[in-house]
Amino acid sequence: MKRIVFLIIGLALTVGGQALAQKKQTSDYNFQKAIEFLDKGDEVEAMKYVSEQISQTPEFSDAYVLRAQLYYRQEKFGNALSDINKAIKFADKKTDEVHMYSKYWWRALFYVALDEDDKALADFNTAYKMAMKEDKSVLGDILEQRAQFYFDAEDYASAEKDYKEMLKYDETNQVAMVGQVRNRIAEEKYEEAVEIADKCEKYDDSYSEIYRFRMQAYDALGETDKAIDDAISYMEHSDDPSSSLFEPIMKKHLSYALAKVNEKIAGTSDNYYWKLIKAAIYEYGYDYAASIREYNAIEKEYGTSATICYYRSYCYNEAGYADKAVEDITRCIELSGDGDNTMSLLIRAGYYREGGMYQEAIADASEAIKRYPTYVYSYYLRGWCYELSGDDEKAMADYNAGIDIDKTHPYTYLMRGEQYLKHGDMDKANADFEEVVRQDTVAESGSARQYALHFLGRDDEAIEWMEKIIEDDPEYNGAYYDKACLLARMGRVPEALEALRTAFEKGYRSFAHIEHDDDMDILRNEPEFVSLIQEYRAKMAAEMSEILPEGQEDDKQAAVSEIQMKKLYSGVYEVPCDINGLPLKFIFDTGASTVSISSVEASFMLKNDYLKKEDIRGKDYFSTATGEIREGTVINLREIKVGDAILRNVEASVSHSQQAPLLLGQSVLERFGTITIDNINSKLLIAQ
Repeated sequence: MKRIVFLIIGLALTVGGQALAQKKQTSDYNFQKAIEFLDKGDEVEAMKYVSEQISQTPEFSDAYVLRAQLYYRQEKFGNALSDINKAIKFADKKTDEVHMYSKYWWRALFYVALDEDDKALADFNTAYKMAMKEDKSVLGDILEQRAQFYFDAEDYASAEKDYKEMLKYDETNQVAMVGQVRNRIAEEKYEEAVEIADKCEKYDDSYSEIYRFRMQAYDALGETDKAIDDAISYMEHSDDPSSSLFEPIMKKHLSYALAKVNEKIAGTSDNYYWKLIKAAIYEYGYDYAASIREYNAIEKEYGTSATICYYRSYCYNEAGYADKAVEDITRCIELSGDGDNTMSLLIRAGYYREGGMYQEAIADASEAIKRYPTYVYSYYLRGWCYELSGDDEKAMADYNAGIDIDKTHPYTYLMRGEQYLKHGDMDKANADFEEVVRQDTVAESGSARQYALHFLGRDDEAIEWMEKIIEDDPEYNGAYYDKACLLARMGRVPEALEALRTAFEKGYRSFAHIEHDDDMDILRNEPEFVSLIQEYRAKMAAEMSEILPEGQEDDKQAAVSEIQMKKLYSGVYEVPCDINGLPLKFIFDTGASTVSISSVEASFMLKNDYLKKEDIRGKDYFSTATGEIREGTVINLREIKVGDAILRNVEASVSHSQQAPLLLGQSVLERFGTITIDNINSKLLIAQ
């Protein structure tokens, strides 16, 4: 059963309002020191002193309670259970300051964390019965947590009984009433949920949980505007509102949500918070330019903050400006000071990855692993970057490490399975893909199941699952991009292009990701693909033109590389370049349609590890500048660098002629951006 998080542990580690007080006896010095360190928030020192106390007085019941709670905070539930059992064993009513019911109450929580549901329920019941005799003031708290236990077990009838019992003690108990609202929503009795919430609101309209759940009931009833009204109230009254709750509701009527937020801005003197929400609403509608404009205005009025830089970085990245996203998230990290900015590091690593800056991404992911070595996503991300940079051995090591510490992350299994597949270990690959299918059972954004089904040869099921993901949120543009990736992997080019166009039409603009996504490789030389990229890049550039400082444009259009060329006797130009890190020279040939290299160059690259076996794609036919058709081997060039301009994952043909020059044709030149030839100075200018 899902673990319950009970928000009942403060710095003093209290139980039912009863703090562990300092015992006035000569032998409890270390216990008192532990309490002092807890008051300062130092749990490490508290653990040190309470453990020393237990070593000196091994039958000190209250000390075991304190250490059990510290273990609970560390999620060492077995240790916590062992200590609370000793606390119960050595309980002494004459000297203990922690009531006996509290000890059973705590043990119930530990059993919940250990998924020992029957034992947990037995201890909740025991704690309740004991509290009836020892301290009736905590009965409501015990009932609330037992009701939560029942709710998570989907035993709504038992949860309802506990909420009704709470209301007997206090008929104005809003926690109990909201619990009833939540039960009704789970039972799909939405009208009843609204009725109870309305009654609860009359007692105290500042209780945020009323609006948190009533907006869900209104949403289920199709009363979107009422749901948005409650979402606004929820954000107004909650200390920490969850965007995952109100964002899907606001997306259903963005213009109304925007109007309600503008109303708050106009009617509030300190409207910083509501202006941030306004920027977020534009983001919900994929209007990244408008969102960035709002963040810029807030920054101008209130000054730069980590919050602004954090959220604006996401908008820049989604708008296709990975460099500006990195700039903002870096500033966010700097402004965070001594705070924990590990998540921001991982976000920056993601931006670096999307921008093809794999070594920078690896550095950030490595720092995140150093700080939190048990977080699987960091290994997954770093492994992916190692793989993209051509280091399969390190990639596999990270995927293995990630799975070793957390076996519940399907995407890590998917990536490892692809590595096994690449290296011909079909049994292990299929085992990993089957594990993805076993774990990934919810059709929603972020699912990996469709890709695993494809690798298992179950393409019809894969497409069916992809359609379910889209059905879950038809307006989410990322789902259509994922569909394009899936269809591209299947070789279904026309359908993949259609899905990609739909993604663009719905606001997808992450061009940096597209450029370095190997799923798109099969589409790159398609005229429609090139046309789509150019069309929507231009649209995004037009939308951003008023936002960026004067003279500053998207790097893809503003960064100009100037390369000195050599004019040959034949009249064509020879240009220096790097192919997968190998310095070469190519013929600048506007007449050729694709990229071609000689078999001599390809063999040298293969022997010296500039080209890998998996880069060899098969055979194809290509035309020369004179129109001659020749047979060639198709390979993937992971990186072509001309000056400062870089392209990745470029399809090329290997000519069987040993004398064939390295030619760069129009399909590649178009991907660089704007090409200008300075005939006077023999220079090639690339505005990328």
